[in-house]
Amino acid sequence: MSSHTPNNTYLGAPFSLPGSPDRKAGAVVVHGFTGSPFEMRPLGEWLSARGWAVEGPCLLGHGGTTRDLAATRWPDWLGSVESAVERLEAHVGQGRVAVVGLSLGGALTLELARRRLATGSPLPTIAALAPALWLSPGAMRFEDLVHRHLGALVRAFTFRAALPKISGSDLSDVAMRKANGIAQGTAGMPLAALHSLVELGQSLRPRLGEITTPTLLVHSPHDHTIPYACSTFAHSHLGGPSRLVTLDKSHHVITLDVERDRVFTEVGRHLDAYLPK
Repeated sequence: MSSHTPNNTYLGAPFSLPGSPDRKAGAVVVHGFTGSPFEMRPLGEWLSARGWAVEGPCLLGHGGTTRDLAATRWPDWLGSVESAVERLEAHVGQGRVAVVGLSLGGALTLELARRRLATGSPLPTIAALAPALWLSPGAMRFEDLVHRHLGALVRAFTFRAALPKISGSDLSDVAMRKANGIAQGTAGMPLAALHSLVELGQSLRPRLGEITTPTLLVHSPHDHTIPYACSTFAHSHLGGPSRLVTLDKSHHVITLDVERDRVFTEVGRHLDAYLPK
């Protein structure tokens, strides 16, 4: 199993990794809500070792304070992904950059693929890992209650209304859960930003049929954060070819969990199929 040992550098920093001159292809790897680029760094390093140029951006508002995240919404996060794709395209060429996203990053990946198709500059392929098309039933009930009955109060105190991250990352790998907690920092989960995540899923679900980009979906039924049904729904509603890989042991952060090697292999196989050397 591949490993990633924490060191004295800031674990959650964005990263750029070189590829090999003979491949001339790249991948943008996108972390999840309240997460950091560390969630995607082991995958990025694995891809870079196989010749891919890799960008691991930090979504706007992440990696700082609760107030920083509370000031952002999903179009801001999408802008971070778009900028990373454009930077990498300038290096390897347009039409040579794939996007791989986890959770919120998976939903942003799907939305970017849809928009790129609409503007005539499609992504060659994408991978959506445990894509956040909706939350767990309990989280959805809570979020609906807050914004249906307390919405005005939340808006009035938008920089204060936040939930602490008490339980840590949804990971069965104990060492990785600890490292990921360090990388995420101490910022809480602003309710206004959480509502924007839900709005992204609500906007995206009825438009999945517009996405004809070849798509890999990877998810685990043991995910406690984003229901596995999000991936089965996407698999049956996407407008182009898609493949769903079901994991057996992992929880939510599958890029760091116990089956991460399988995730890396599946992502690499999928990207190679659509962006060969």
